[in-house]
Amino acid sequence: MSRAPPPPPSSAPPAPPSFSSSSTTASAPPQFNSGLPPGIFARRPFPSQQPTSASLQTPTNTATPVRAPSPAMSAPASYPQLSLYDGQKDLPPPPPPPSVTGRPWQPPGPSTYGTPSQPHSQSAMSPPQLPSLTLPSFGKQPPLPNTFTLDMKPLSLGQTSFSSGVRQQNQPTTFDSKAPLRPQTQATVPTGETRLKVALDYGTTFTGVAYLTVSASTLKEMELEAFADNIKVIQDWPPREVKDKVPSQYSYSLTPKGCQQWGYDIDDNSLVLKETKIQLEHVGDRISELRVLGGLLEQLRLLDLSKEEVTKNGIPKHLGKEPEDIVKDYLDNIAEKAHAEIQEKIGRHVLSNIPMDLVVTHPAIWSDRALNSTYRAVRAAFNSERFPHLKNVSFVPEPVACAHYTLREAWRENHLRFRKNDCFIVVDAGGGTVDLASFKVLSVDHEMKQIKLEQVGDPLGDTCGSTRIDASFERFAEDRLGPDDWDKLKNEGVKQPTTGGHSIMRPRLRRMQDKFQPIKHAFDGQDNGLAVPIQLPRGIGTIDDQARGLMSGTLSMTVDDLREMFNDSVERTLYLVEQAITLIEVEEDLPVKQLFLSGGFAQSPYLHSKVQDFCKKHRIGVERGEDCWAAVAKGAIIKSLGVYTEKPLFVQDCPRHYGIKVRRPYASYENHLHSDVNIDSQGMEWALDQIRWFVQKGDALFPNKAIIVTHDCNFSMKASDYPVQRNKRNSSVSGPATPVWRDIVFVASDRDEAPTRLDATDKTHEQMVSLRCDLTKVPQTSVEEIGTGNKQAGKWLKFNVQVEIQVLDKVLVRVKSANTVLLSQEIRL
Repeated sequence: MSRAPPPPPSSAPPAPPSFSSSSTTASAPPQFNSGLPPGIFARRPFPSQQPTSASLQTPTNTATPVRAPSPAMSAPASYPQLSLYDGQKDLPPPPPPPSVTGRPWQPPGPSTYGTPSQPHSQSAMSPPQLPSLTLPSFGKQPPLPNTFTLDMKPLSLGQTSFSSGVRQQNQPTTFDSKAPLRPQTQATVPTGETRLKVALDYGTTFTGVAYLTVSASTLKEMELEAFADNIKVIQDWPPREVKDKVPSQYSYSLTPKGCQQWGYDIDDNSLVLKETKIQLEHVGDRISELRVLGGLLEQLRLLDLSKEEVTKNGIPKHLGKEPEDIVKDYLDNIAEKAHAEIQEKIGRHVLSNIPMDLVVTHPAIWSDRALNSTYRAVRAAFNSERFPHLKNVSFVPEPVACAHYTLREAWRENHLRFRKNDCFIVVDAGGGTVDLASFKVLSVDHEMKQIKLEQVGDPLGDTCGSTRIDASFERFAEDRLGPDDWDKLKNEGVKQPTTGGHSIMRPRLRRMQDKFQPIKHAFDGQDNGLAVPIQLPRGIGTIDDQARGLMSGTLSMTVDDLREMFNDSVERTLYLVEQAITLIEVEEDLPVKQLFLSGGFAQSPYLHSKVQDFCKKHRIGVERGEDCWAAVAKGAIIKSLGVYTEKPLFVQDCPRHYGIKVRRPYASYENHLHSDVNIDSQGMEWALDQIRWFVQKGDALFPNKAIIVTHDCNFSMKASDYPVQRNKRNSSVSGPATPVWRDIVFVASDRDEAPTRLDATDKTHEQMVSLRCDLTKVPQTSVEEIGTGNKQAGKWLKFNVQVEIQVLDKVLVRVKSANTVLLSQEIRL
C-alpha cells in the first residue's frame, strides 16, 4: 500500500487532496456467450458455448473426486491455490531520486527493487508532494457506478506509486543485490516511479497506437493541454507512410516485391483480408451458415492445387485460419512496430526496466465472445518476449475513450461552458461502427478546473460506419457494370477463388475502391450539376452507355448517386443520436446541450452537415474535434492513467481449461478410437470418455463479470427400470422412489493444450470431480419417452438436464433441469 509522503519542512502550500478510484459492481453477472467463429477449416478446436444437444456417458467410477487414469503416479500432485486476486501487486518501487533540479534520473539497478520507497525530504523551494496515487485494489473498490471526476488543475511534483494487475505466469522475479548498477551513460530510463502506458485502438478499417511515459518529471507543474500533448501517436508506418493510423488489412499472399503484406505495405496483386474485426462478433443462424458452407464447397471444387500453382503461389493460408488467428497475425505486426517505436523514441532499455499497462478499446456494442477473442489475440501479439514487463491489460469502450480526449480538447479551446446538470453526447464515428456515450455534469468548478461527470445509461452503437458506404459503392458498380463485367472485376486474374468464409478484397476491386476513397472523403452533398467520374480497370466497361454512366472507360456518379450511398450509414447514425437524446430525456428529464463528433468518419463533410441539421432542430450544439482520427487512442491513455478519471479494471487470464466428460458421435477423422465406440439402443455409434472444453486457459476473466456457459445433455434408461414408473404400475409400493444415480464428470486442466480424451489425462495437470445426479429429481416435464424401433426392447426414457459452469474468482458447477437445481459444486479457480 502506498503511503503519502510527509509534508515539506518549509512553509509550502498544503498538498492537494488525493485522487480516489472506484469500480462498478454488477448486480448480476452477465452471460458470456461464445460460439464457433466462421473459419470452419481451422483445425484448432474452439469451445462452442452455445447450448447443444449431446449425451453424457455414465462413468464406471462414481467416487468423488474421480482419479485420473495415470497408474504411474501413486498420489495426486498438489495444486497451487490460484485466485482471481493473486498477483495484483508490483514489486515495490525503488527509492525516488533526490529533489535536485537538473539531476539526471538514475537507472533502476537490481538492488533498488528490494525495499519499498522511503519518504524523502524536500527543500523549501520544492513544490508540495501529492499523496500517493494507487491503482484500485482489484475487485474491492467501493461501488460508485458510472461516476468519475475530471481534475483539470495543474499538478505539483509528487511521489506516485502504482500497484499492478496481471503478473506474467511462470516467470519468477529475482534480483542480485550485489549486481553493479548500469553505467550512467545508459541512464535513459527514469526510475521506478515511471510507468509506460500504451493504448491500442484496433478498428475495423484502421488501427492506431498511442503511448506515454508517466513520471513525476512529466507531471511536474504541467498544464492539462501540455500533458495531453505529450501523448505520442505512432505515425511512421511501412513502407513510408506518415499518418496517425494504419489500415487494418492483412494478406497471406506471396509477393515477389518483398512487401510486408499488412497495413499500407500490401502487394497490389494480393488477396487482402478486410473487416476481420467484425467477424469476431458475427454469429449467423444455421441457415446462413449452411449457405456459406455451400459456397465454400463450390469454391473448394474450383481450387487449383496443381504442383505448378502451389509452387508459384502456395496454398491459401487463410483457409485454415479463424478470425481470431487473422487478428492475432495482424496485431503481431502492430506489436512489433510499437516495440520498435518505443525503443527508438524513448530508449532501448525502457521495455526491459519499467512496468507497462496496455489499454485496448472496443466498440460500444461488443459481445463477450468478441471481447474474449480480441483479448486472446492481443495477449498473443503483445507477449512477454516483446514486452517482458507488461503488467496490466484493460478494456475501454471507444466512445468513452473518445469522450475523455474530446472534453479536454474542448476545455483547452475554452469551448467547455458546462454547468451542473448539463448533458452531452459523444459520437465516435469510425470505419466499422458508430458508437455513442452520454454524460451528465454532476458538478463543475471553473476556478479549480474540475468537472465531475456521470455516464447516462449504456453506450449505444451500430455497424454503420464508413465501410457501409464502400459496400453501397460496390452494389452501385455491380448494378451499372452488369454481371459479366462485375465478375471480371472481382475474379479475373485470380486463380484461387475461395475465401474460406472471410471477407476478401480482390486486387482489381481494391484498386477501384482506392480511387473511390477521395471522392467519399470530399463529398459534402452540394449539387453542382457535375458527375464525378472514376477510372475503371482495363477491360472493364469498354462499351459506352451514357444511361449507365459508362463513358471512355470511366464510371460516372451523380450527387444523387453519392447521397444514396451515404444514406444508410447517415440515417442509422442519426437514429442512434435520437436514441441517446430520448434516453437522457427519459432517465434524467433533462435536455441535451452539446454533441461532440469525433472519429475518422466524423471528418466527412456530408455526415457533419447532416448531424448539424438534425441537432439544430433539437437546439443542440455540435462540435467536431480537430484531431478526430487519434481521439480514441489518446483518450484511452488519459483514462488509463487514473489521475483525472477512474482507472479501468484489469483483465485476468483464466488459469485453466474447464469442461466435462461427454460422449460424441463416432468419427474416424476426429481420432476417435475403436475401443471407445459404443452403440446405443437406436444403433448410433458413440465415442465414449471424450472431454469437451467450454472455457479455455487464457480466456479473459473480467472483474465482477462471470463467464457463464451452459451445455444441454441427457441420460436414457429403460422405462421398466425407472422406479417412478414401477410405482405407478404397482399401487402397493409407497414412499419415495429409489434414487437413480448418474454421474457428471467435471474436468479442469492447466496444460496449454488440453487433452480431448479421458485416458490422456494425468494427476499432475488435470483435476476431476464427479457430480452425482439423482434422475428421480428431474421434473416430469423434462422426461420424455423415446422409441427404439424394436418392440422387444420396450420403451425408453430420456432425461434432459443442463450443466452450467460459472467462472469468476472460483468455479461453480450446477446441474439443472427446467427451473430445478439438482446439485451444485464449488471448485477452485
